[in-house]
Amino acid sequence: MNPGVLVIYFIGVDIGGTFTDCVLVDRGGAQRTAKALSTKDDPVSGVMAALARLAEVTGVDLPTLLARTSRFGHGTTIGTNAVLQRQGARVGLVATAGHSDALTMMRGSGRVAGRSIEEVFSVHGSRLPGPITVPGAVLEVHERIDASGAVVVALDTETAVEDIRRLIAEHRLDSVAIALLWSFANPEHEQALAEAIAAVAPDVFVSSSAVVSPRLGEYERTVATVMNGYVGPACSRYLGRLAERLGEAGMAEPLLVMQSHGGVLPAAAAAATPLGTIDSGPAGGLAGVAGLARTYRHDRVVATDMGGTSFDIGLVIDGKPVMAQENVIDQYTYRLPHLDVRSVACGGGTLAWFDEATGGLRVGPQSAGSEPGPACYGRGGTRPTVTDADVVLGLLRPEAFLDGRMPLDRDAAVAAIGGLATQLGLPLEDTAAGILRVNNMRAAAMIRQQTLENGHDPRDYVLYAYGGAGPVHAFGFAAESEVREVVIPLGDGASTLSAYGITSSDVVIYRELERGLLAPFEGERAEVLAAAVAEVDVAARADLKAAGIDAGDAVVEVDALMRFREQLMHSLEIPVSRPGPDVGTRLLADFDAEYVRRYGSGGTAMFQGIEVFAFRARASVAAAIPTPTATVGRSSAPASTDVYWPGRGWTATDVHRGIPAGTVTGPALVELAHTTIAVPPGASLATGGRSELRLQLSTSTGAT
Repeated sequence: MNPGVLVIYFIGVDIGGTFTDCVLVDRGGAQRTAKALSTKDDPVSGVMAALARLAEVTGVDLPTLLARTSRFGHGTTIGTNAVLQRQGARVGLVATAGHSDALTMMRGSGRVAGRSIEEVFSVHGSRLPGPITVPGAVLEVHERIDASGAVVVALDTETAVEDIRRLIAEHRLDSVAIALLWSFANPEHEQALAEAIAAVAPDVFVSSSAVVSPRLGEYERTVATVMNGYVGPACSRYLGRLAERLGEAGMAEPLLVMQSHGGVLPAAAAAATPLGTIDSGPAGGLAGVAGLARTYRHDRVVATDMGGTSFDIGLVIDGKPVMAQENVIDQYTYRLPHLDVRSVACGGGTLAWFDEATGGLRVGPQSAGSEPGPACYGRGGTRPTVTDADVVLGLLRPEAFLDGRMPLDRDAAVAAIGGLATQLGLPLEDTAAGILRVNNMRAAAMIRQQTLENGHDPRDYVLYAYGGAGPVHAFGFAAESEVREVVIPLGDGASTLSAYGITSSDVVIYRELERGLLAPFEGERAEVLAAAVAEVDVAARADLKAAGIDAGDAVVEVDALMRFREQLMHSLEIPVSRPGPDVGTRLLADFDAEYVRRYGSGGTAMFQGIEVFAFRARASVAAAIPTPTATVGRSSAPASTDVYWPGRGWTATDVHRGIPAGTVTGPALVELAHTTIAVPPGASLATGGRSELRLQLSTSTGAT
């Protein structure tokens, strides 16, 4: 920070498919938010436009805003878009001799990995994913390390690098991925190759599996390494351009980048493993919810983020977001620590269409995005979307959208929905209501699936609704899920909650250690177990230091990844509560208790061995962002409008502009600057103690 400049701002920016969101938290806990349309061709411009709007809302110019910023976090879709749009780097693979076909062989589930149930059962529509390496750009090197980490065949580094140089020249490669057999047990050969390539080809991005995904599973580790190399150059260029533009505009603090595991890293560390930025926006939202759930004292939360393109869901259990063991993007499965956020295409911009094969109404998966966007945006879109249905039903008033800064075109929405209504042979309003019903059912199915998978009843959860479209539709998909309490966190800040989560996320580094240990953990095995816990703890602290983070105040939490022996597809993360001679006994008891809780008392195997197959350490340094302050109700006297509510038809509905001072009884609309909260008949909405709004649904509330 420049001497004499007052440090008062913490900023987070999240690029979404439709809008780029900004959140500012000052040292007193007050918040300000801003939005700008995302700019697909030049995302940096969208970020700067959103920041300019944030400066305007804050009442300062942009240089002053950035000069007063002590922490700047960012979530980006650059990596995700590069994979989905097939616009990544020209990447080649270096593998151990005899193991160059891991990607093409895949797993048996490769044709359906990550696909919807409809696509899975569409046998003729199933396909293998497109290649992510340049065809033919695969090189085998003669070396071998065994499972214990011992060198069986030494690497001839000079010969291997000369072969790699020819591979780069022949295939015009931007990136090289190195994934050697058993490198996670001994990274010596991969390190030697990476250093040699950096010396002879400094402009080529090098990705090493021992760094990116040091885990057992040759296919998944190779996917992670190649995918990291595929998105690496684009992410590095983008982060470099953004940091340069921010610096030119007046920011002196380093850029922090959101990771899919729920923490942030300095841009330089993030650029080294850019695969971690994939799904960073949804991860920011879930991380933000986890922090707020502790503030609001909710133990079990379904976090739902409905934006313009997708509906993202994650769980918070006992104050911690649920982690996933694997991730899938474009049918490629890889292992990297990440929050278990799942997505379905049912956002505000999701397209509704007539299915000629069945004669029915379908919603998704295609989206109108931000260009051209829903028909009501008046940007050239003509196909009906969920947002157009909202406008037709009166849930969104055209003159109030984005606080009146972006008026919607109701006639265009009526025309788009009307064309679909003609195809279906239904009235206009019934068609619009049907779009919302189908959309809500898809969202509710995802909620039930994820809660039941974790052994929980969704009715025991509180539902947090955020994203620009979430508060509008929450009453519908919550009722479909039989959830009765909905929280709109941070009030108007709910529409930019992912950006808030990025603002408030801790600096986090994960370190994993493969170590196969079979119970019982006694004698020498207990010593090996304790040594492994200590080893992964020390390694995580060292990683923080290497990333330029002061690890003096770091908190390290270690989990043991456990399973019944040979039960390769199912495992549990069991916290190592404290080191000591009885740690093995406690791990076994905790594993058994968690297995019973999740799968029932008959689910355990009495005569099957239990093993720890890996350890995972989470090293974190707290963000120290002020907790949100309470917002005083400031809505004007309610006006009235007509809304088409389910089971009621057109009904006179109160409209509150701004956060209400007391309890609002439905039917009502609460219009905030960046979202609208729909309060159906029979429901009530009240302001909580920390800026949140709490929607209570009655048992008779119908689902749209």
